[in-house]
Amino acid sequence: MTNSFSLSLPDWVTAFLAGQPEVFADLNSRMTLAVTLSSMNIEHQTGGPFGAAIFDSPSGRLISAGVNIVVPGKCSLAHAEMVAIALAQKNLDTHDLGSRGTYQLVTSCQPCAMCLGAIPWS
Repeated sequence: MTNSFSLSLPDWVTAFLAGQPEVFADLNSRMTLAVTLSSMNIEHQTGGPFGAAIFDSPSGRLISAGVNIVVPGKCSLAHAEMVAIALAQKNLDTHDLGSRGTYQLVTSCQPCAMCLGAIPWS
């Protein structure tokens, strides 16, 4: 029996984000990133058509990004929003994002019940 697990974003995400700006000044540019991640996840055949990103609200600085990796990760929790939240928590070294500032989650699709429930808890 396995008693641990880990999930990783597909390699293309890191390469793609390296070519992106550090700051996304407005909601349109933030939404474009989430939708582009969604489209690229389908193009690369690395998961479902969902992308998400978390930004520092005041500055627009990208904190984390996620794509749906349910099938390749063999984990039904691995929705784009959940991945973005988990990576933001790791990047900011906290389980409570609200204790570190004000953040904005932008997604390519309306969050499901699981993701919607996780947002205030993050």
